[in-house]
Amino acid sequence: MKIIDYLIYAIANVIGFLLSILCDRLFYLKVKCLAFIFSIFDKRRKYDCLNNLDFAYNDTLDARSKKEILNRCYENFAFVLLNSLRLLFMKKEKYLQKFRVHHIEVLQDAIKNGNFIVLTAHYGDWEGTARFISSRFPDTTLSVVGRLTNFQSINALMERSRQNFGSKFLDKKGVSKHLVKLLSKPNNSIGLVIDQNISANEGVWVKFFNKDVTHSPIASILSRKYDIPILFVHTTLSRDYSHYDIYFHFLTNAIKTENSKDDIQKMTQMQAGFTEKIIREKPDEWFWFHKRFKAKYNDIYKRKPKENM
Repeated sequence: MKIIDYLIYAIANVIGFLLSILCDRLFYLKVKCLAFIFSIFDKRRKYDCLNNLDFAYNDTLDARSKKEILNRCYENFAFVLLNSLRLLFMKKEKYLQKFRVHHIEVLQDAIKNGNFIVLTAHYGDWEGTARFISSRFPDTTLSVVGRLTNFQSINALMERSRQNFGSKFLDKKGVSKHLVKLLSKPNNSIGLVIDQNISANEGVWVKFFNKDVTHSPIASILSRKYDIPILFVHTTLSRDYSHYDIYFHFLTNAIKTENSKDDIQKMTQMQAGFTEKIIREKPDEWFWFHKRFKAKYNDIYKRKPKENM
């Protein structure tokens, strides 16, 4: 690794160890401090968040509600980063005790019946879903598709964290051949995060908050090709991040008719619709910093929010 990578790796380990020995109350204070720093220096994400809220809710949210959601977004972002570091050293059992589990039978049935796809969104602790599933059900292999960073040190830390909990990581580049190989064998599941904007030539158009957005069809394509079900899993966070609620939902079996394009469209719309449903239930858990509406409505990100916060 380059010198900068060595420094990042060393500093991250020191911070992770120190965080791992803190009680939940002190850890929460660290999260609040980092979130405050983000809110001071990261104006771009602030504007993107507020513009997303105005657009998605058609300017119906009051200033106080938007401020609460914005602040919680910063806190959740800080939590995900700091928690990833402390989990390099925290004992697995201690971490798993923080979860309150809902509808686990959905996952158990999927495991019993064969391969399946696990979807989540950038919602609550999205990294926690893979950790929990891989730790609690080691007999099935969960391979999470994602994108590597430009820093070897960060990639190494992420890989180490995932290995601690038993999940595998697949680089998004050239992932197709790996998915084919995995799903041709038993006891494999594929994890995907599916709530970001993608280019129109890569995705399909769906309705999200009654707006036209692009959505990745990969889960729908894999479900139809291998005749496997799609689950949706999301994790919400307690106010002080001392415990987490993880929810398992059966979304759909593979839809297979003579019209493959229509089948994929229907399954993909289900995914967008369910993501919207959980966001409306608890909007402060979603990562509103993404330019989710960019494909068709990019102009909303070129302006300052309508109200100063």
